[in-house]
Amino acid sequence: MDKSTKCALCPQKAVVHLKYFNRKLCKQHFSELTQDRIRKNISKNELVDKNNRVAVAVSGGKDSTTLLYSLANFAEKFPIELVGITIDEGIEGYRSESLKVVEKNYKKLGIEYKILRYENEVGKPMDEIVKKDQRLPCSYCGVFRRDLLNKAALEVDADKIATGHNLDDEVQSILMNYIRGDFSRLARTGTKTAADTGFVQRIKPLSVVPEKEIALYAMLNNFEVYWGECPYSHEAFRSEIRDTLNRWEERSPGTKYQIYNGAENLKELLKGAIGGAILFECEICGTPSPSVICKSCEMKKEVR
Repeated sequence: MDKSTKCALCPQKAVVHLKYFNRKLCKQHFSELTQDRIRKNISKNELVDKNNRVAVAVSGGKDSTTLLYSLANFAEKFPIELVGITIDEGIEGYRSESLKVVEKNYKKLGIEYKILRYENEVGKPMDEIVKKDQRLPCSYCGVFRRDLLNKAALEVDADKIATGHNLDDEVQSILMNYIRGDFSRLARTGTKTAADTGFVQRIKPLSVVPEKEIALYAMLNNFEVYWGECPYSHEAFRSEIRDTLNRWEERSPGTKYQIYNGAENLKELLKGAIGGAILFECEICGTPSPSVICKSCEMKKEVR
């Protein structure tokens, strides 16, 4: 950004150019816009109710840290109670380092928190699980993390689980599900999940904010963030989709928002056509599942 470029709303130096509505903003007005988007997303989609106890899923990265501070700010004006939940996968040099940042932020904000560890809940840390190499590491983590976040939220008596999914995450999932023909999953995308028995409802307050803007917002506001990447991350298909979306966005600013808004309209039609899934009770853990043994228990048997 050229140092001489001024903010569209004041004489201050602009720090960002939001091409999708051709506006350059200074630090203050960009931060206000970001917070306003998050607040409006929460209010418009009724993500929380008064006196809700909200479990905030925090990993220490830019998205979850921004989520934590944003909800803490929101809670100053709206009566909700926050509790942090963090999953320790057991990845030495990665999660062991990010946990230091996570706990520092919890303590700074005065938020109580709970940490669940793979070693205790699954039987092995991720560093041991990957040695078997039966599946890609992300396959295990996707299932185990989802299961343990729900377990942690139930244990802290939370009404909602807030996750740090951003606009890019959502649009990538929309395209991936469409390409795979998985319209059942496509119908479940969006800012919140249905409130099903046995599952704490999930909300995504950051789903309307692009990933790059979250990173900039975190840096401008001096949030303590862990910027390291998981050494086991290997999602080739998602990476290709991400790169494709970024190219489209560069050529035609606003593309990501158009895809997101289009899917929001489409999912209501899909829900009516597809209907709800038939759920059983897992024979091992009792969790609602589309099969007699849930995916988490099936994978736990594999790794033990």
